[in-house]
Amino acid sequence: MADDARRPILIAYDGSDCADVAIDKVAEEFGPRKAIVLVVSEGLDRVPFFGTAGVPVEPETMELLADSAQKGAAAIADKGAGRARAAGLDASTAVAEGGPIWSAIVDAAEEYDAAVIALGSRGLSGVKHALLGSVSGAVAHHSKRSIFIAHGS
Repeated sequence: MADDARRPILIAYDGSDCADVAIDKVAEEFGPRKAIVLVVSEGLDRVPFFGTAGVPVEPETMELLADSAQKGAAAIADKGAGRARAAGLDASTAVAEGGPIWSAIVDAAEEYDAAVIALGSRGLSGVKHALLGSVSGAVAHHSKRSIFIAHGS
């Protein structure tokens, strides 16, 4: 366990109330330690475009959309890291792109050698949750690391 205390806690963050609760509960349960606030930015191939199907999108437009998505994800990560620091954690940020969200979280936990993966029990998904399943459940099922799932208050 002493070795685990040197490894960071990876906090999957999407800006939702449940994700905020997860940050607060991680700080409460694990005390001051290193944390990485991770935001997963879905790849543009998974973002729905409105308009006529099959209409090509100019490369410059795709570049602008990708840049905007990256900046938006970084802003959400910064918000989460600010909350984590205010709660007493030594927080930094990370943004992962593409793939199923649960897979990106599990991969990031491996990359950062996280002692624990923390996330809220519900995110921003709503209908998506009902259709695609639970991110927290998939992370718990697929990860070899300890999982801390915080339930909203």
